[in-house]
Amino acid sequence: MRTLLLSFALLSSVSYASTLPYKDSDFGCISQADADRYVSDFSVDLESFGGMELCNGAKDTKKLFNDLSLIERSQFAPDVSHNLIRGLVNANDYYNWMKGETRGVQRGNDVPFATAYNQGGYFTMQDGWAALATLGRVGTVIHEARHTEGYPHYACTHGPYAGSQTAGCDTGYAQGGAHAVEMEYYTRVALDAKNLHPVYQSMARLMALGRANFVFNDSPIKAREALLGMAGDHMVLVDGAKVIDRQTPAAAAGAVLKRTSFGAALVKGTDSVAVDLYGLTNNGATISDDYSYYKLFKTPRPNGPQSVTSIEEIDVNNLRYFAVLGEQGKVYSYDFPNGAWSRASSAQSGAQSFVTRAPDGTPGLYVVKADGTVLPFNLANRSYGSALRDRWTSDTRAFAMNASTLVKLTADGRVVNSSTGAPVDAFTGKQVTDLVNVPLYDAYEVAR
Repeated sequence: MRTLLLSFALLSSVSYASTLPYKDSDFGCISQADADRYVSDFSVDLESFGGMELCNGAKDTKKLFNDLSLIERSQFAPDVSHNLIRGLVNANDYYNWMKGETRGVQRGNDVPFATAYNQGGYFTMQDGWAALATLGRVGTVIHEARHTEGYPHYACTHGPYAGSQTAGCDTGYAQGGAHAVEMEYYTRVALDAKNLHPVYQSMARLMALGRANFVFNDSPIKAREALLGMAGDHMVLVDGAKVIDRQTPAAAAGAVLKRTSFGAALVKGTDSVAVDLYGLTNNGATISDDYSYYKLFKTPRPNGPQSVTSIEEIDVNNLRYFAVLGEQGKVYSYDFPNGAWSRASSAQSGAQSFVTRAPDGTPGLYVVKADGTVLPFNLANRSYGSALRDRWTSDTRAFAMNASTLVKLTADGRVVNSSTGAPVDAFTGKQVTDLVNVPLYDAYEVAR
């Protein structure tokens, strides 16, 4: 019986300027000589990736070549002092280190709930790897290389795999395992990179936060709650006594601001754009959300919802859920350990949307009906509960916490104290369309 070390989800002859590209479409063609060298260095099974491909960045072979190019050509300044940088791998020797820990690389889709797996130094890249942007794919292959050195995963105590026997977590950062090596790489990219694109650096920070918050049973990072409101092309972030202005990333018209495990995203239907709360403007880019479980829709998954009305990534106690309000008010949740959608709940006529805070301020997952009825939804047993006494009034868009005070976003775009109706100073004079609580982590400083 084979033992698989799973990762969940997880160059060129062109003359580059000082900053390496981050989009597959921007790499240009790779020379035949460089392609042959990568195939030889990593024993790449070309046929499984679809054959040799020198130019088309949409093809899996070229995606792998782009990944290896980034690993080979990235340059880092000396390490800064940081909790997630511990010298697990030499910063400027990732390519040779990976080459030494890789016996072969092939493409497969035999374990659809994994991003990749490592069997004795032979990596099998799954559909989840191919669906990621460059940063996530590079992190995956670096992660796999650490497994070759004898670092397994263990059962998780919190997050999407908690309560199962799925070995998806490291005991802690001190273990120095595959997750730690991956997080160290992302943090070096964010803080120490000399020739990597600023958007790639922003992506790395988001990925580090999106994974480090659950893949270690003894978490190396700590979260605090902040308040985020969206007012057109700007956002207002309230972090304790600090009020920080943020440019809203470009997203599809009508996108809704949602909380995620890494911070926030703009979601419309099944598409989502990440929000980098730690930078000022997403470095001027629209960054697809590869960092929360809103990314689940990027690859086909059978037996899921036929339509999508509302979606949420939400933590309840020590468990993480991804829930979808679908056709006829049925609620679907994703079974992460088994890599499949769970059986849908019973239908609920008139169901309009999810909210994550009740009118009295209690957090959870609730469904609001067209008549204002608020129904709690139990994600553990996938069932609706009895209607709350309080109804969702027509003048309410959202409830959130501003420190210890419950605040309300009104239908006309004001943020007020829920009890007194007094305006919240940070949002005075702004027409706010969305309001959510978001986690901020001590791993990175929030730029001002």
